[in-house]
Amino acid sequence: MFIWLGITREVFWQVNLARNRRISLAQSRQWCRCADLCRLFIAFSFLGALKLVHYLTSKSDYSKHRRCAVLGWCVWVLVWCTCSNRASGDWLDDVNFTQLENILGASAPNGAGVPVALVEALQTKWDDLGTPEPEDDVIIIRNYQPDPNATQFLSGTDPLSQSVTFIDGSNNSCEGVCIGYSTHATNQGQNFFGNTIFGNTTSLAPAANVVTVYEADDYLNKILNMLGSNSTLPDAQNFRVQNHSWVGTYENDSDDREALRRFDYAIDNNNILAAVGLGNSVPSNLPNLLVHSYNALAVGRMDGGHSSGHTVLSGYGTGRSKPDVVMPRLYTSSATSSASSIATFLHSSSGVLGTDAANSETLKAILMAGATKDEFPSWSQLDAGSQWHPLDDTYGAGELNVLNSYLMTVGGKATGSTTTPTTVPSHGWDYQTIQPGIVNALLYDFVVPAGSTAKELSIVSSWNAQISAPFNVGIPVVADLNLELVDSGGATVDITPGNGVVEGLSASTVDNVEHIYISDLPAGTYTLKVSSDSTHDFGLAWRMTTYSPTADFNGDGLVSGADLLAWQQGFGTTVLDPLGVGDLDSDSDIDEDDLDLFALSGTLTNAALGNGDADGDGDVDADDKMFFAQTYGAALPSSSVLQGQTSLATGVPEPSSLLSAILGFFLWGSCRRRAWASV
Repeated sequence: MFIWLGITREVFWQVNLARNRRISLAQSRQWCRCADLCRLFIAFSFLGALKLVHYLTSKSDYSKHRRCAVLGWCVWVLVWCTCSNRASGDWLDDVNFTQLENILGASAPNGAGVPVALVEALQTKWDDLGTPEPEDDVIIIRNYQPDPNATQFLSGTDPLSQSVTFIDGSNNSCEGVCIGYSTHATNQGQNFFGNTIFGNTTSLAPAANVVTVYEADDYLNKILNMLGSNSTLPDAQNFRVQNHSWVGTYENDSDDREALRRFDYAIDNNNILAAVGLGNSVPSNLPNLLVHSYNALAVGRMDGGHSSGHTVLSGYGTGRSKPDVVMPRLYTSSATSSASSIATFLHSSSGVLGTDAANSETLKAILMAGATKDEFPSWSQLDAGSQWHPLDDTYGAGELNVLNSYLMTVGGKATGSTTTPTTVPSHGWDYQTIQPGIVNALLYDFVVPAGSTAKELSIVSSWNAQISAPFNVGIPVVADLNLELVDSGGATVDITPGNGVVEGLSASTVDNVEHIYISDLPAGTYTLKVSSDSTHDFGLAWRMTTYSPTADFNGDGLVSGADLLAWQQGFGTTVLDPLGVGDLDSDSDIDEDDLDLFALSGTLTNAALGNGDADGDGDVDADDKMFFAQTYGAALPSSSVLQGQTSLATGVPEPSSLLSAILGFFLWGSCRRRAWASV
């Protein structure tokens, strides 16, 4: 097979995985006819016309037992010598980690103490030694484990001065002698829990220094116990985060369903945030394993270059939207492992440790509610057939944003009530067991102050499908929870009637997530109702960005020359609270650009207060100058004083000065997986 894809050439490997381990080395050979791919990539990149030919062959006899074929990908010719991750090095900025790290400084969480697991497909790579005879080919890589001697896993750059301890959970399950180390696993480990490399941050959880590694087939066979009886439970797994940058299938729907039942059982009963990857082909059906899971977090790419749409595996909840979220990475492997890094970061934060936010349902909701949509003009809850779903069919809830999610953990738990609604802070979460029926609906009040607008309100509920033995039969038990946001008159919020979406209602009958997302919600008190058809535990998370029109840029309750003086006094400094000290363009410095914005009299669309939009109408014009003049020298009522985008209620469970700054802040390579086709 000859494949030409130019510079963005993808090299495919097929890795055969079986329920038993009887496949001999000769039965599972793969070839990749290539020389030094890295040198070729660099050389032809300079020429601007890279054409690579890769001849791929696979020999395999099927065993008598069921087999799971996990299809590996090598993408971008192991860009920069198996460091493809560096190609999108600004992803930390995109998910607002850099911003959050600047605020928190040395007190930022780093994954310390969080038990994590990395599940990897066996990577087998052959070298033809420059000859056409297959008998001359030699194996140069056959492993699933990261290279423990890689710089990013050593103590020199570790925040705790400790090297990563790798625990081999699969006991060298390499279908023979393990040779070398998996470059794919090394890359995903770098994204997941690696330290700095070449001075660049690679992970949000560099202090997660104890990592259990499994080979994917062994994980299915001996941890989820696919080789056991139909009633043998999966092994207990003490991990908070588990990464699966692979897709696969047993090529038998019945076996795929059993594997999914066991996987979802393990997530629910071991409280694991399991991040799973999608394929990298568009368009394509969703791979059966493990994307069809109910309880995992399915991760795609922000460019939409992944398999997506609705689940199609009969007998396992068809019609559910996937992915759940996306990440700004080039490939789904790295998107998935980077999402695992964010989850590990949050697990090590004080707002999660020892709280119900650590439950898999809650953390999943926190991650999804924090996701942003500004990057996706086409984001919609309507599919191509104009049918409503809680999530966008390509981008899910949006792009993960660690700052937003972190702020929800800081806001803390607000417990909903069945009687008097609980007034909630702008960012927060809840975890409860709900009783069936509308009379047992849990109530939460969201208050948009008079004279203000909620520029964004994002609410997500998440709950796990419940599975029981025997695992070879039956369908998951999935509660039907609904979200409804009503105004003070009891009417369901519908910002744009007639557009096919009632923004204040999320009531899917097939998904185990619900999502309300509203822009430009007017002032008022709104009540969220969470209802269910059965008794079930669930996680809930929200964030609300409120904005009050005002010319009081320094927030002292008075519009005066001090607001202009704030800009002058802060000139040239790096700031944590942009609006408070004159950083009008929110670029974390104060310079002439800010003064220009202050004096701007032309129209600026999508403007915010920091741009000088005093009246909150989305532009900066003469009206804002008039507003400033009219209110100059006037004391403002407290309800009109600027409400920072991430202002949280008092009593936030992190009494640090760095947190106080946040309160006002304006805020998948040698193995990539495809399951639906042999290469």
